Amino acid sequence: MVRSLVLVLVAAACTHPDEAEIVQPLESTLGAAVPAAYFATVTMNALNGRVSPCANVLSGGGDVHVEVGLGGSCPPMYGHDAGTMVVTGTWTPSLATFVMDFTGITQDGEPMLVVGIGSMTVAPSGAHYTIAYGEESIKIATGELVGAGIEQIAWVVDVDTRSTDDPSDDTITVSGGDQSLLAASGDHKAEADVTQVAVGNAVFLSGCRKNPSNGVAAVQRASTRGGGWILYGFHSACDGNVDVVAAMAPYELMLGKSVSLGFLQR
Repeated sequence: MVRSLVLVLVAAACTHPDEAEIVQPLESTLGAAVPAAYFATVTMNALNGRVSPCANVLSGGGDVHVEVGLGGSCPPMYGHDAGTMVVTGTWTPSLATFVMDFTGITQDGEPMLVVGIGSMTVAPSGAHYTIAYGEESIKIATGELVGAGIEQIAWVVDVDTRSTDDPSDDTITVSGGDQSLLAASGDHKAEADVTQVAVGNAVFLSGCRKNPSNGVAAVQRASTRGGGWILYGFHSACDGNVDVVAAMAPYELMLGKSVSLGFLQR
């Protein structure tokens, strides 16, 4: 009986962590940044009077209502995008506050993991837009608010438009950090889960929205089922993966691996 118990404990200790569960908080963070950058840029350009094949301004100046459609002649966001989303909020040429609903958007027929952002501010500066929002504003596919109930730190997204109206040639840089409750989704969720995420200069280059091409991110989790820490490094290959460059128990079995980084609902 003692031997059997020891074997069970050893097997449990060697069980490979669920990669999809561990990477999900990072997916929701970066999966919000890319569409936020895309739709904010298209909307701000349209409200400033520039013609776009994507945007239909239903009301502007003060309270705004802008429909942004994907597909057709509209430059792609990820690749084969489709659907129409609505941007509402307030706007001036120097500062805007937007609410975005992504529920009508699909890529290759699949819905996105992030279904909306409850509030963001957008400030133009030359050829750049600076977008800021709190983690509690991100709505993921489960319908829950990531970051509910505890302190959050804002995400900042810098969009370098390269002085063009084409959002597909933008360079998107994401930085920030947060502490969030119940960041994991689906059956893996535990009531006591707390996740900390930090991202440093994660850069999406034009021509690749599957993964950042450089930068780092750290994810630390603590829950009733234990916890651990992982440091991710982004690479230049546009393959939809992220590298595990450092890890602490129980995630050390993932060290040196490339993990799939998905922005669509599983």
